Amino acid sequence: MAQVKKTEVRDAILRAAFELFVEKDYARTTVAEIARRAGVSQSNIYVYFSSKLEILWAVMSPWLFRQFELLELELSHITEPQARIERLLMALWGDIPAADNCLAVNLIQGLALTQPGDRYSRDLLRFLETRVTRILRDSLPPERWHLLEGDDALAHLIFMAFDGFVLGARVKGRSERLPQIVRIKAALLMEGVIRPEAQRLAEKAQ
Repeated sequence: MAQVKKTEVRDAILRAAFELFVEKDYARTTVAEIARRAGVSQSNIYVYFSSKLEILWAVMSPWLFRQFELLELELSHITEPQARIERLLMALWGDIPAADNCLAVNLIQGLALTQPGDRYSRDLLRFLETRVTRILRDSLPPERWHLLEGDDALAHLIFMAFDGFVLGARVKGRSERLPQIVRIKAALLMEGVIRPEAQRLAEKAQ
């Protein structure tokens, strides 16, 4: 007879995994440690999850969704298009990589340690890429929408940069050059040109 799964047990496993991923990270956390922290047997873990990788996705998916919900709520109050894009990039390349003791580094570790037989899905990444593309379309002038063509290719590039900023945040903290990087990227997206800071401020004041 199949074992009956209990919501409270699954939640305890995910809570334990989240805490350990924050404290130690994915690579240094074992399934046995998750089981001990959750108060269940290691064999019981596999009643709910097929692998540590599956636990990782179950932890990270709602965490990332929550990060994006908060970000989109904040962006809804920013009316100036370039400022909205700058805030989007600052969040993706600065705030989210550093959140919860660089929790996002667990995603990169999970991918790096994935084996051919593991059930890795790109659904989470594709979902987030679609959301980023929608935010950019709402922010860019129509004559720049051609940048968004190609199956979320621009958003994919932004997330490839996200991976690099996550690793950088974990190793040495947020890059001091990030504000300048964000300003340059936003300017290129908006106009395809980079204006000197003094000129940009003067134009905004007009």
